[in-house]
Parts: sequence; C-alpha cells; structure tokens
Amino acid sequence: MNSKEIAKIVGVSRSTVSRVINNYPDIPEATREKVLKAIRENNYYPNSSARRLVGMKSSTLGVFVVDIKDNEKPHHVIENNEDLLYGNSYFSPFINAFIDQANKAQYYVLVSTVYSSDELWKIKSSFCEKRIDGGVIIGSKDNEYEKILEVIGKDFIIAAVDINVTEENKDKAIYINLNNYKGAFEATKYLIDLGHRDIGIITGDITKLSGSVRFESFKQALLENGIQLNEDYIAYGDFTEYSGYIGMKKILKSSRRPTAVFVCNDTMAIGAYKAIGEMGLSIPDDISVIGFDNSQISQYMYPPLTSVNVSLPEAAKLSADLLIKSIEKKELVPEVKIVDTTIVERASCKRIDN
Repeated sequence: MNSKEIAKIVGVSRSTVSRVINNYPDIPEATREKVLKAIRENNYYPNSSARRLVGMKSSTLGVFVVDIKDNEKPHHVIENNEDLLYGNSYFSPFINAFIDQANKAQYYVLVSTVYSSDELWKIKSSFCEKRIDGGVIIGSKDNEYEKILEVIGKDFIIAAVDINVTEENKDKAIYINLNNYKGAFEATKYLIDLGHRDIGIITGDITKLSGSVRFESFKQALLENGIQLNEDYIAYGDFTEYSGYIGMKKILKSSRRPTAVFVCNDTMAIGAYKAIGEMGLSIPDDISVIGFDNSQISQYMYPPLTSVNVSLPEAAKLSADLLIKSIEKKELVPEVKIVDTTIVERASCKRIDN
C-alpha cells in the first residue's frame, strides 16, 4: 500500500494525501477525515526513509502533545493556532527541556500534536516508520491514553506524563507524574494557616490526572481542618486562561465572597487576576490567590503570584533520560517517577483575622 493507492481509494490527488499526512491547514475537513479513514483501514504508513531497515536506530525521540477537545475536531490545525506549543505555560517548558536533554545525549527530537482520536495513528506511524526509537506522551487524559496503548500495541518504548498508573498499564510504559496531591494539599493548608476559612477553587480539567487529584486534595485539606466545602466557591476550569477568568467571575458572584481562592494552575490565575480587577477588587487586600506550577510568568504578575512550584523541566529531563536508558538496553524498562512540589511565597496572599 502506498500514497498513490490511498489517493485512488479516496478519489483525491496524491498531493492531497501528502498534505493531510503533514497536517496542512488548507484541506477541507470532510476530505481530511476520508483520507485518515482510508489510512487507518489500510494500515498505511508512509515510507519516510531507509531507516525502515530492520535494526537501524534513528537516534530520535518523539514528543506527542495530546490536545483532544470534546468535539474531536483538529482545532489548532484548522485555526492555525500555535499557542498550544509556543505560548503554553505547561507544554512549552516541558518540550524545551526535553529537547535540550535529548540533544545532550546526541538524540534528535520529533514533536507532533494529536488533536483528535482519528490522529492517534500518527504515534504508531512514527514508530513503524522507524522515525523514532522512543516517545513521550503529554497532555493525554486517562481514557485517551488507553486508546493510545490500544493503537500502538506493544514492543514500543514510551513514557507518559500525568497519567494514572494502574495494574493494567504499569508495565507498558515509563511514568513521570507530578506530586499533585501534596502540592494541592499544601497550597490549601497554606491559605488555612493564614486564617482563611472561606476558600474557593478553580479546578483544572478534572478528566486529567492533575486536575482530578488537585481537586480531591483540596477537598481533603478542608475536611481535615474542619472546614465545610461551599459549592458556590467551586468553579470548574480546564487549565486555560479564559476558564480562570470565567471561573473567578462565577465565584465572585457568591452571596458571601470567599477571602481566598486556590487556582489550579498559573495560566488560569492570569484570567482570575483579570476578573478580580474588573470587579474593582484588590489582591490580596480583598482576596488572596494561590496558583500551581510556578510558571515563569507568575513572578511578573501584579502582585507576584504565590504558587506551588513543580519542575516541568525536571519531569522532561527524567522522561528523556529514562527513554534513552530503555533504548540503549533495547527494551522497555518500566518505572514510575514522582516530581516533588514546594510553595513559592510571593505577594498574592495575606493573613487575615477571624
């Protein structure tokens, strides 16, 4: 099977097939879906180079950024939106550090994005074409990760970041997770120790491990300190700046305004700051805010944001090192690593008297 035969099956030109494979944005969505369907059904993998020769090593690692929205549309391709990789406070530092660490070990890096379940074949394709020796999955929800494992099968060396480790999947990959529970618990306890009792939360995407664990840890910290959870103080975000803005607006409409809010990442905190300013309120005099990730921007916000520090570069370096370790051994060496957290105090929280 080759691209010419795929083109014939679909009824398009060979160049159209090539443009779909390479994610060109000018392909009609209906055509894109037909081509991808034909590729999947016929198990077609483009012949990228002579590296397909059995046993030939490519000295290349893959980074697969998964950003599948509920509507399953390849939104960033269609909209030509590059913010996912280049302006994202989560993906960008991870990718940069991963590339740097791989380069130090004389490995190249291929970065690819997955915007819908239909594009999961790209991960398997990269392995089957011998374009990469190992790859890391970042941004995936647990159910999407299960699909990825089904699609790529076994015998490939992969690492996964921010994924729930289970008995079923623990031997299928290298896992690098953040200490989300400790970080969120300590953030909440930090606010409690400052005297706050009316505490809100803007969650992350609770379909992802980091989002769900941070929320559960927040609730547990309140429970252990005898504080009742107020449903009016909960806003469900998705780690984007806009969801932080909308979430804070919702919380500030409560009949009794909270004195502090835990925002589950710094990107959402930017939106939360904007909402607070529009309401004519001041941080921290009227409301204290603590974030999570300690992204580079947090120190430049006004006032500088207190945040839970978790080293995404450390997670990236671990991912690269452990992948290379398995590649050199010529077999997957499953491991689970946890990147720890600490609170970085700045000026966005204040002590109150009860």
